[in-house]
Amino acid sequence: MRAIIQSKFRIFLRKPWLFIIMTVVCIMFAFFIGKNTYSKITVPIHTNLPQEEYDVLLKKLNESDLFIFEQRSSNEVRNDVKNGSAEAGLHIEGEEVTLIANAETGNVPLLNQYVQTVYTEYLQKKELLNTVEAQDEKDKLEEVWDTALTNPIFTVEQENFRNKESKVIDTQLQGIFGFSLFFVIYTIAFNVIHILEEKEDRIWNRMIVSSVKKWEIYAGNLIYSFLMGYVQVVLVFITFHFGAGVDFYGGFVKTLIILIPYVLAIVSLCMLLAGISKTTRQYNALVPLFSVSLAMLGGAYWPIEIVSSDFMLMLSNISPLLYGMEALKGATIFDYGYMELFKPISVLMLMAVVMMGFGINLMEKRT
Repeated sequence: MRAIIQSKFRIFLRKPWLFIIMTVVCIMFAFFIGKNTYSKITVPIHTNLPQEEYDVLLKKLNESDLFIFEQRSSNEVRNDVKNGSAEAGLHIEGEEVTLIANAETGNVPLLNQYVQTVYTEYLQKKELLNTVEAQDEKDKLEEVWDTALTNPIFTVEQENFRNKESKVIDTQLQGIFGFSLFFVIYTIAFNVIHILEEKEDRIWNRMIVSSVKKWEIYAGNLIYSFLMGYVQVVLVFITFHFGAGVDFYGGFVKTLIILIPYVLAIVSLCMLLAGISKTTRQYNALVPLFSVSLAMLGGAYWPIEIVSSDFMLMLSNISPLLYGMEALKGATIFDYGYMELFKPISVLMLMAVVMMGFGINLMEKRT
């Protein structure tokens, strides 16, 4: 078995271009899809406030989930808006807030409302602190202010798109996860096809006559296919996490663990397709048919949360990509623990065992 794996890697080192191209294409698709979807809006800001006061205000403004505020000079703010590199800019002087915008986009009213709310609160706190002179009294007032904000006398329940009935969707991670899980199917399929090719070329007959056992031949090919698929997805995740600074919500290590049962399930799927196929031509026709269909059903191209058809949701349960996406989103966006991730992982492992068993059984019946 070890010799088979070593020979596969030697062949890969001589012809690594298919693996490299598939990895690069996956990164490009995920990058451009994620770039064209939701991201925070950068807002240049200029103010005449003292630097200490400005730092406090900037920290408060940057608590927004929609906007990022960056300090610029007055001319830079106007140039950014004029050139279209920023939807709007801010100029704050004293108690006046001036909003600079070229066009009234949908984000401008939201920006204006948010800045007015934050800055009004900032001025109120500043006026309150100015009523006393002693530093210890200012510290007490600030403590009371913060306590009132964190533990108010009464609360207001706000209904918006992030309430319990709605779904939280990170479109950047959606693109990365979706296209990574989709393209790895082709990488694994192009390695599993070697089993069919070797059977057609009668190479297996010569290996079986030698001291190599049949299960070792299967294991060597499948382990190599698993490693190539796993390495590809890990490379994509590392590129985005460490290279592009994509936020995995502290669940990066969990995603690498979750990839193991998913890649195993895809290896088993490709083995099942190889067992169904009588020739490599049939196999090459079945791979794109199944991969695209399962990706669409599993929510790789678009979030499964936006699908409203009960029939389509029922069909999606047969797709390994559904459980892979569910586990990856759970480990990142929703911060699930391993017990909460047990269900999608166990389903993937069950799929891997069942499809591998049927695939090898079908292939052995034809030999």
